[in-house]
Amino acid sequence: MRVYLAGRQKNLRSVTLFHAMARLGYTGLIITEPEETFLCLGLLDNLGELIEYRECQNLGIPIIRRETGGGAVLLSRGQVFYQLILPKSMLPFRVVDSYKVLCEPVLRVYRRLGLPAEYRPINDIVVGGKKISGQGAGDIGRYLVFVGNILIRFDTRLMARLFRLPHESLRSFVKEALEENMTWLERELKRDVSYDELASLLVEEFSKSFDFEEVSEVPEDALMLADRLKEELTSEEFLFEDTGRRHRLIKVREGVFIRSFELNGKPAGLLIEEGVIKRVFGLSESLEGLPYEKEELLKAVEPELVSLLIG
Repeated sequence: MRVYLAGRQKNLRSVTLFHAMARLGYTGLIITEPEETFLCLGLLDNLGELIEYRECQNLGIPIIRRETGGGAVLLSRGQVFYQLILPKSMLPFRVVDSYKVLCEPVLRVYRRLGLPAEYRPINDIVVGGKKISGQGAGDIGRYLVFVGNILIRFDTRLMARLFRLPHESLRSFVKEALEENMTWLERELKRDVSYDELASLLVEEFSKSFDFEEVSEVPEDALMLADRLKEELTSEEFLFEDTGRRHRLIKVREGVFIRSFELNGKPAGLLIEEGVIKRVFGLSESLEGLPYEKEELLKAVEPELVSLLIG
């Protein structure tokens, strides 16, 4: 296995590259950073329910669907990706166990930077309870691919603009939830952080867990296939495929969700944290602190409202 320092990539290659290399049978670690801003759907995300497609078009933000799990993420410069392609035989059988093993090098990177990072199963790494890295995994051919991103900086305002919501006034509610539950390196460290610094740390820490032969350039056949895969992974047929998922809630981070709807023609929303209603929008504050469970809510409010709250 090798390390591939891919640097900053244009034309959505920062996502299509690991697909291409896995399909071609390359194994190892890819470290890269996107040149442009784009939205990346998880394998099972339902675009029509989750994202404002026309707003992405108006803003010139491309959308791509990856072949790994995890949720929809806004990707851009200022995010460094680590993408690990491994034979399935090298990893535990259970996915949750694989995540725990593969997260360890990333946790060590954060700790070397002075941040008390923790793994929050199954997809997140958090600092002080805030998400600072999201991850996903999936099978591509004979390999398991594990991908994640380290946020140097993040645009919560833009992310809030892209979620599909029943009313525009809810975007400030969503943005506030993102600000409270996400963080990034420059916010935490109060200094500039570069791709080169993170790439060096990632190589060092992943090398403690895996036996890499050398650092190599990305093979030309992988670059060519990555460009061809862009057409497949950004096609409307693939993007709008009905995956069967219904996005009743917007996931902010592990354990934190937003529920938005209309009540008597007016916007309403809930911020749910660890199964409890933490904050409301357009609703009575008496709901705050209640368990977000149908049976518990029926004890406090009328059934008609519960059906909207739960969805």
